[in-house]
Amino acid sequence: MHENSNMTKALTALVTLATALLLSGAGNVPRGLNPAAEQELRDAGVDKYVGQFTPALSEDAGNGWTRHTFDPDGGNGPICIAGTPFNTYTRPGLESKLLIFFDGGGACWQDFYFCSILADDNAPADSGIAAPEFDTGTEVIRNPFADWSVVFLSYCDGSTFTGDNDVVDPNFPLGPVRFHRGLRNATAGIDLAKAMFPNAGRIMVAGSSAGGVGAAAFAPFLTRMAYGNNKKVTVFNDAGPVAINLAATGDIAARAADWQFGQFFPASCTICDDMGQTTEIIKWRLENDNTIRESFYSTDGDATNRFFMKVPTQVQYRDLITSVHGEVNTLYPDRYKRFIRSGDDSHTALGNPLFYVGEANGVPVYEWTDDFVVPRPTWIDIVEDFVPVP
Repeated sequence: MHENSNMTKALTALVTLATALLLSGAGNVPRGLNPAAEQELRDAGVDKYVGQFTPALSEDAGNGWTRHTFDPDGGNGPICIAGTPFNTYTRPGLESKLLIFFDGGGACWQDFYFCSILADDNAPADSGIAAPEFDTGTEVIRNPFADWSVVFLSYCDGSTFTGDNDVVDPNFPLGPVRFHRGLRNATAGIDLAKAMFPNAGRIMVAGSSAGGVGAAAFAPFLTRMAYGNNKKVTVFNDAGPVAINLAATGDIAARAADWQFGQFFPASCTICDDMGQTTEIIKWRLENDNTIRESFYSTDGDATNRFFMKVPTQVQYRDLITSVHGEVNTLYPDRYKRFIRSGDDSHTALGNPLFYVGEANGVPVYEWTDDFVVPRPTWIDIVEDFVPVP
């Protein structure tokens, strides 16, 4: 009897304690980016440009788009690599859904100049994820993102929206200085998104190629800081490799020195290294933001990425992306998934018809992406069996 009485008292005490914790909120795990991690990012300077820039000019760009051009401010504002003005486009849709899209266009570092140097003159074309629908010739496929509001950031900084450095370079054909202002430009675009679409509850941060790298790097942190933890934030990296060829040591060192992105890695990400795999910052984010989900798209023969990464063969590139991104999927299988198509050396999908007609294991990209943002159980990790590029 006495033993049963003590057990009853102990159980009662546990129930009382649990109830008190629930009522006080002390037992709740914060959703989204945890406060300690956010402070680390602020200490590293990820938010150093938040609130500093607003467009100097906003004008109709046609087809529902508005072009927002920023003042270069003598080199202190958001600018392109040669010092020309940076711009961003917006198109309103549902207030509750927002796509923040980072455009692509190569990369530049010392004695390697293969990047877009000017902001986009024209609004995004009605293709891929920006189109209301796609006519295959036999059916019309409605774009699941047709009614979303869109913020489209031009890419012209040469540093995949991650840099924060000016490089004196007499070899650069467009001037004596390269302005790698990626973080500044990304921040200006996300601040504009918050000002234009403050009530978005579901936000997809996405980008293609160099823009995919930017979308998978610091942009999700800036989006969390702008919109808070009660928003459903997803990240779609469309063919921004993030994984790098560690044998290309000269290129890796040049990017690290020229772009200076390593300064923004949080202190507790001890494996984060500007000479190593940048997927480490994705792992850190997934560890410290418990509601964010992320996707990676690529073909395993991507000729564009193989050129930039100095990876000569399809087999080598496939091994690299499947293993490096596979590590992230293994650690966070419910929140990081891959869509890797084989037998193809094309580059991106979100901005072109492959968004509709591209498939992996019979699943179209647009359906998989829609399943991702909802999310649905049909959002699964897909890596096609190897097929040689024709």
